[in-house]
Amino acid sequence: MRFPSPVAARMTLGLLLSWAALSLASCSEEKSASAASGSEKVYPVTLAIVQPAATSKTITAAGTVRYRYETPLGFTSAGKIASIRFEEGDRVVPGALIAALDATQVNSGLESARAEQQRAQAELGRFQQLFEKGWVTRAQLERSEAAARAATAQVSNAGFASGTSRIIAPSGGIILARTAEPGQVVAAGTQIVVLGETSGGMVLRAPMIDSDIGRLTPGMPAQVTLSGLAEGVIEGTISEIDARANPTSGAFEVTVALPANPGLRSGQIGTVQFRVAAQPQDTGLAIPASAVFNVRAGEGFVYLLDAKASRVRARAVQIGRIDDRQLVITGGLKPGDRIVASGLGLLVDGARVKPLATRQPSRTRQPAPAPMTAR
Repeated sequence: MRFPSPVAARMTLGLLLSWAALSLASCSEEKSASAASGSEKVYPVTLAIVQPAATSKTITAAGTVRYRYETPLGFTSAGKIASIRFEEGDRVVPGALIAALDATQVNSGLESARAEQQRAQAELGRFQQLFEKGWVTRAQLERSEAAARAATAQVSNAGFASGTSRIIAPSGGIILARTAEPGQVVAAGTQIVVLGETSGGMVLRAPMIDSDIGRLTPGMPAQVTLSGLAEGVIEGTISEIDARANPTSGAFEVTVALPANPGLRSGQIGTVQFRVAAQPQDTGLAIPASAVFNVRAGEGFVYLLDAKASRVRARAVQIGRIDDRQLVITGGLKPGDRIVASGLGLLVDGARVKPLATRQPSRTRQPAPAPMTAR
């Protein structure tokens, strides 16, 4: 029996050892790769579906309920108030006597004017006779004629003062304010009461900025919310929009006509909402504001879901408009794309994710609909 030479034996042993080392290294690499794959982090996230932005938005303002006509009433002549027949909150009918001045002073003024008129007319008659006989000049006659006309005018003025020494209700309504008392001496034009005329109905007046009123027109519907009403919300219509801003606040007042309602009171505070078409910069795709990161100079990034690989990829988007609840993008995504809405803090490009149970989209009336999350 022949044995291999020592050289051949050493070569065979070396080959066996090399093969064994390679096998062990290969097994080690496979185990390391398997371990690395099994320990890859999976991040829980909430998704949102990209959808078209709203075609309309809501403008909201706060305002005050008033009678359309809240008329201050007073005397056109000075005098002492003899009586005021109504208190604040009282209802009055058209033609009702609200207040009156002391007739003594008013009547004496009228009587004095009438006496002066009679004197001037008698003097004018004498001057006409003397002028015909040539005993007075034409200038004297003309002065007498002027005095007679002035006396007649004084009678008219005194008669007007006598006729307006009483305040008569121009229409039915409610006394909203009473600013004087019997016995008080007032000047001509002093406000005595304020009458809320029920014939004109009630309105809500709301100050608004110029950029908002430019999108409103008379006749547009409005939704008014008042906490003092049982139903809470009533429908109104824009009746007037101020043509000039308030010089103090710079706001324009918008008047909303309200339907008849026994629960309405002058002075109630409420809010009004107007539904208007979205502006051009509001069109595009709506996504949650929380989905965007690294925002700068009109652009930002979102994490777009690769559903097959369960991974996210960073995607640049162009931002059209942003607020505290959503933003409108004009490029970078398409309707139906699914993006990460929350849980962005630990994500990187290519990270594996696991979508969580999602919320139902909001159905409330907002400036733009809330984005719908993935199921």
